[in-house]
Amino acid sequence: MRPGQDLPDVEIGISFWKALGLLVVCAVFWLGSAAILFGWIPGKAPNTSFIGYVLFMITGVGACLCTSQLLSPNRTVIVINRYGVRDLRTSLNLIPWQSVESIDICRSTHETCVVLKLTPAASERFATMAAARGLLAISKVCGLDGIPISATTLTVSPGALLKICNTYLAAARGSEPGQVVPSA
Repeated sequence: MRPGQDLPDVEIGISFWKALGLLVVCAVFWLGSAAILFGWIPGKAPNTSFIGYVLFMITGVGACLCTSQLLSPNRTVIVINRYGVRDLRTSLNLIPWQSVESIDICRSTHETCVVLKLTPAASERFATMAAARGLLAISKVCGLDGIPISATTLTVSPGALLKICNTYLAAARGSEPGQVVPSA
């Protein structure tokens, strides 16, 4: 696509099969933590430690979140257009392309996400919003410099999401898509 071309809005949803796989993993961990916590394993005394209760609660919440994603599989969660990108899973509004300095991909052992590195002025502006301030603080703790967009359960791969974002960023800047350089 050329920079002058009008790009269509891209709506990305949740993958049913990826969400189902994540639900199975969460359910197994939840049942395992319940078996340890409540002593369902023969010959073992119940482990009623604080960490056991926390693990039970976290895995239960994770299973509930995965179930809610499965109940609305055709729901759009990310909207990318010529004005910016919006992740509907968060309370952030549209992040305009003028606020994005670069786009990079971050891989960890658990997930892969696309990171939108904001310009210094945009970082200050987003830091005044409570939701953005929390997200930026968590991102800094995790070693990310920007706003992450998780691609774990999306219908597109992280590489395809990165390519789409780079194309729209290049179009917003009026350059060719190949000229947008991800941060190192």
